[in-house]
Amino acid sequence: MNIHKTFENLTLKGISEKRNDEYFITGTLEGEVEVECVKCLTPFKKHIKEDVKFRIVKPPFNGFDKNYDIIEQEKLDIEEILQSEVESIKNSFDNICSKCEKKEFNQEF
Repeated sequence: MNIHKTFENLTLKGISEKRNDEYFITGTLEGEVEVECVKCLTPFKKHIKEDVKFRIVKPPFNGFDKNYDIIEQEKLDIEEILQSEVESIKNSFDNICSKCEKKEFNQEF
């Protein structure tokens, strides 16, 4: 099944395949997410373009997959996956605006 879903300007394009009770999604996340600089706290838009591989399993799951990111869901919910990805991007420690990129992080005052 082809996937094309957008949440807060982040779009997932890819393919979903069902195997037994699990879904396997491969595709690309692309768009702009408004984040906050971890140094100066200024909001800015961060461009995202990354390949993703998700394996959606029913909870509880006690395993590991070196090829796929594991997501536990009772039923496939693409919007919930995108919402989680947006939150993860917003909380990343590498959100640094262009003004702060060249400044030393641990300055003494």
